[in-house]
Amino acid sequence: MQGSIFTAFSDMIIEKMGMEQWNELIEKTEPASQGMYTTGEQYADSELVNMVVVLSEKTGIEPEKLIQAFGQYLFTSLYANCPTDVSNIKTLREFLLSIHSVIHVEVKRLHPNAYLPKFEYEDGEGTDLIMYYSSKRKLCHASIGLIYGAAKQFNEEISISHPECMHTGKDRCKLVVKFKE
Repeated sequence: MQGSIFTAFSDMIIEKMGMEQWNELIEKTEPASQGMYTTGEQYADSELVNMVVVLSEKTGIEPEKLIQAFGQYLFTSLYANCPTDVSNIKTLREFLLSIHSVIHVEVKRLHPNAYLPKFEYEDGEGTDLIMYYSSKRKLCHASIGLIYGAAKQFNEEISISHPECMHTGKDRCKLVVKFKE
């Protein structure tokens, strides 16, 4: 997993819970990196997963909810450091539709070793957008958080349903984004 994900996670923990909590997570999970992350490096996915599990046990918050909250937090950092100009994108729908075909293409160009999730799209009922997420990491809850973060960025209200999930044996997750008018 890209180091920028880990640096954002550590920033979130320190900001929301304090440096002591971050140090405790490192101490309890004993990551191979020793908790020293740089944005351009790759680290084992298990380091983040282990920290989320320990944090969940400590807080009593389900791992999926923690990962979703992290996704929402992460959006701000990813958007600010977007490798392509997104200033001409004016709506959330337009932004979401550009993730796989524009933003991920540019990320891959800059970071050829980055593993990125795959998104496919279709129109749903009314103004709904159906996003199909697939990834070996199965971080669909992070994607949900990222979408909510994007909605906040574009000042749009949405709700998301998740009727199909890789965690329940599906080949991909189905995320239905409902735009509120």
